[in-house]
Amino acid sequence: MLSFKIFIKQRKYFSSAFLFFCFSLVFSTWVTYIPHIADKIGITEAKIGGAIFFSALGSFIMIPIANKLVNLLGVGRCSYFSLILLCFALFGPFLAFNYFSLCISLFIFGMVESCYAISLNSLIATIEKQDKVYIMSGSHGFWSIGGVVGATSSSFIAALLHNPIIHVCLVVLIVISIQTYLRPDYYFRKGEHFHNKEKYHIKHIRPLILIALIGLIIMVSEGAIADWGALYLKKIVSISIQYIGLGYAAFSFAMMIGRFAGDSLSKKLGSWKLITCSGFISIIGFMLVLILQPIVSLIGFFIVGLGFSVIVPEVYRLAANVEGIKTSAGVSFIAATTNVGFLVGPVFLGFLAELKTLYVSFIVLTAFVSLAFFISFWKNTKNSRQKV
Repeated sequence: MLSFKIFIKQRKYFSSAFLFFCFSLVFSTWVTYIPHIADKIGITEAKIGGAIFFSALGSFIMIPIANKLVNLLGVGRCSYFSLILLCFALFGPFLAFNYFSLCISLFIFGMVESCYAISLNSLIATIEKQDKVYIMSGSHGFWSIGGVVGATSSSFIAALLHNPIIHVCLVVLIVISIQTYLRPDYYFRKGEHFHNKEKYHIKHIRPLILIALIGLIIMVSEGAIADWGALYLKKIVSISIQYIGLGYAAFSFAMMIGRFAGDSLSKKLGSWKLITCSGFISIIGFMLVLILQPIVSLIGFFIVGLGFSVIVPEVYRLAANVEGIKTSAGVSFIAATTNVGFLVGPVFLGFLAELKTLYVSFIVLTAFVSLAFFISFWKNTKNSRQKV
């Protein structure tokens, strides 16, 4: 939790990092209501996955547009305005009255979410480079705080209000008010320009692709936990309805702990060694999730979150320092790749759950994470041999 001090002492870093909190609060409000929206429209798990696919499609289409917007507006302005649009896009899934309208609303939500993810991570990378500070992992920690607050409060607020639209209005009002107050601290930040026509040698691209692959796998898994964790606990583990939000809450709480320690651990261990250790911890967590005992499964979600916590921030840090690749270009590539993975993962798991079961889906997630672990283990071993 050492890196949390920099956010307490310097408001300009807190304001930027708090954008992650707002992002997660908006997102966790949506994922908590997935079972409700599915029941309201009357769709199956496969159709939920199909609808979420449109979110991934919108995210993918937005990638080149988002890069241009970041160049045009600057990372600070683009982050703020993307958040405002994301808040309004949140209403879409809740107002959907059939499957078609749900797909359209999620397509728009995915587009805005992609723009926000790219601009926000570019903003933090720009701050790190310009101010010579380490805040990437800690900033992502605020996403986890937002997840804890959103997941734990949404279930109770939903039961109290019995009106999702009022709940969404409250979230949107809080987020926009806070960020309008904080925006002067980051609003005028400008990053490097994206040179879309610039060509890179294959020796520069190859390590970036390897880094992106690990980030993609982890975000596929994180997205699946966010979108399917509640249903998994409800249908497979048979946890009571009032506690189904605890899985994602435990996951997010562990992510928060790990991320605020991540910047310090990265300095001591190095990025690749830290990713390898974290991957191993994540595999242990998934093994516990698969045991199907309520308390053990919740502990498993916590351990998975602890393992996942530092991987994505380290992926961004590695991408920002790839030799021969501009910082902004590397960060943008990873932001786009991981955000698509975060949205595509639940789609794939949804269709798999329809063909088999959600339990099989989580076995597949365990295999994915194992692949990421072996990739990072190989890379860490290779780096160690080169130093000898």
